[in-house]
Amino acid sequence: LGDSADAYFADGITDAVRGKLTTLPSLEVIARASSVQYRGNSKPPAEIARELGVRYLLTGTVRWARGAGRASRVQVSPELVEVQPDGSAASRWQQPFDAEMADVFRVQGEIASRVAEAMRLTLGVADQARLVEVPTSDPAAYDAFLRAEAAFASGATSAAELRRIIAGYERAVGLANLTGLVEKAQV
Repeated sequence: LGDSADAYFADGITDAVRGKLTTLPSLEVIARASSVQYRGNSKPPAEIARELGVRYLLTGTVRWARGAGRASRVQVSPELVEVQPDGSAASRWQQPFDAEMADVFRVQGEIASRVAEAMRLTLGVADQARLVEVPTSDPAAYDAFLRAEAAFASGATSAAELRRIIAGYERAVGLANLTGLVEKAQV
């Protein structure tokens, strides 16, 4: 939802949750290349589940509410849908999240944890720890990374486009490293 220029952000949230779920050994997750074709699609859940050969679909909306004079917020509304053999679909879990941008990693971890819980998966301590891992403490570094990822996924081939993508990744790394140095200096 929201500005189409922010679609890279929704894709990043989706990829992060998918990545967290793939770390669970008792769960098989459909690859991004197979599932991304259904974004913005109006097909019924039973048809999508049949085409993908799955029983559960994790759907949702992501909105980035940029604040003028206040902290930006991320609003995520995921829903875990179970499709029965007869084609009927039932919501197994749904919960909206509304958090400051700085808490986006906590939201991603909570979504993955709640999905695993709704599917009645048994999680060990290591599994739980992987679901709440935070890649960086700097939202600006994460934003730079997501922008670079989106540009790379767009299939850029010209030298200028590739240089711009590399610069985006370098910006993300630079911000993450700077954040780490600042955090160490505060300790």
